[in-house]
Amino acid sequence: MNASSNQSSLQELLDFLFSLHRFGIKPGLERIESLLNFLGNPQDSLPCIHVAGTNGKGSVCSLLSAILQSAGYRVGLYTSPHVRFFNERIRINGQMISDADIASLSARMMEEIKREHTTFFEVTTAMAFTYFAEQGVDIAIMETGMGGRLDATNILKHPLATVITSIDYDHMEFLGNDLETIAGEKAGIFKKGSPVIIGEERESLIELFKAKAIAIESGDIHIVNDECSFMNIRMNPDCSMNVDCVIQEMHLIDLYCDRVGLHQARNILTTLLALQALKSTFDIDDSAIRSGISSCNAMTGIQGRIQCLRLDPTIVLDVGHNTACLTRLRETLDACGYMDQKWDIVFGVMKDKPVQQMLDILLPITQTLHCCSPAIERAIDASSLHKACVKQSMNAVYHDSVEEAIDHALQSGNRTLITGSFYLAEEAVIALEKRGVLVSLTNHRPEGE
Repeated sequence: MNASSNQSSLQELLDFLFSLHRFGIKPGLERIESLLNFLGNPQDSLPCIHVAGTNGKGSVCSLLSAILQSAGYRVGLYTSPHVRFFNERIRINGQMISDADIASLSARMMEEIKREHTTFFEVTTAMAFTYFAEQGVDIAIMETGMGGRLDATNILKHPLATVITSIDYDHMEFLGNDLETIAGEKAGIFKKGSPVIIGEERESLIELFKAKAIAIESGDIHIVNDECSFMNIRMNPDCSMNVDCVIQEMHLIDLYCDRVGLHQARNILTTLLALQALKSTFDIDDSAIRSGISSCNAMTGIQGRIQCLRLDPTIVLDVGHNTACLTRLRETLDACGYMDQKWDIVFGVMKDKPVQQMLDILLPITQTLHCCSPAIERAIDASSLHKACVKQSMNAVYHDSVEEAIDHALQSGNRTLITGSFYLAEEAVIALEKRGVLVSLTNHRPEGE
């Protein structure tokens, strides 16, 4: 079979996997349990750190992975969604799973997938567990997809540690309408005997997490508010930063990070506190910490967290997709030296998001808002988004595609901000690569690309 035939077969397979979205989001562990049992329960022998939260969980996962890689460990990293390629979701030491491995693992699961009407996320989770186990990783970092208690990743029985990042309103139709209920769902990843690391900063939610952990007889409970601090933070125009961090008895002065924001400083503290809780298992020195944090994007391939793609004129990509993310985005851009400066903003968002509130946040920094709709059924159409902008008295234009919106934003000669959705980021990156504005954001392309 020639290369084009192989690529055609792979695309058909990926089309099938994506078609599983038709089964929607179906919280519950019955289907993933059946699928993993069919595969021999690879997760049961896999050392894992399990991470949940509304915002910051992908960043904490990638920071954990980068530091452990720098310390010489072979690290599996499972995150979602992807920005450019499906393969980005499953990596070992930054290397994406190959097309051949995707095809092989899918073929092994196919009978069970069709029999159980397994969802897309359940299939990718089972694929990650199986791949990491068979590749013999030293540790796997597993990010929940949504929630925690009924998330497919919560099939884990004995994680080395469970980590909770910041909590906010998102997926409320599944997780609940108040922060306490949402936090309770996230706390569902806690396991008897496994240490708990709490990165959330609000005391009321911290107390809730502590009570949940005690009730299930978790391992030691570590709280960022109580055991960590950061100071002397300096944010740079290229969306990097320097910061001093204190974690228990460890002092890291002038730590350089290739990500930026007060929220990222807190993500660093959460990451380092988790590693401190596991110091008897993993040998990690200061040089590994500095190396991993300074080169996290390059080492893990996780992109789009207030990421500067180019300076002069500036292009920033962010996958923030709720009001909390956009608030942090604005605050961080101000701190990076862009206070009182306007942006051409390429914006697309899903129908279930609080669009009017998101536009309120973006209004003060908007020169022109380029309304577009990612090619996914869940996205609000560009014309409806444009009407919402007009209602806000925003200077806005709507476009027939993300690519067209990118073109018009770049032609303005103004600084450009791309935000609102992972799905928007995926199409935007393709458009930017085609125009030679940036090289591929993924450090290893999958076979056939």
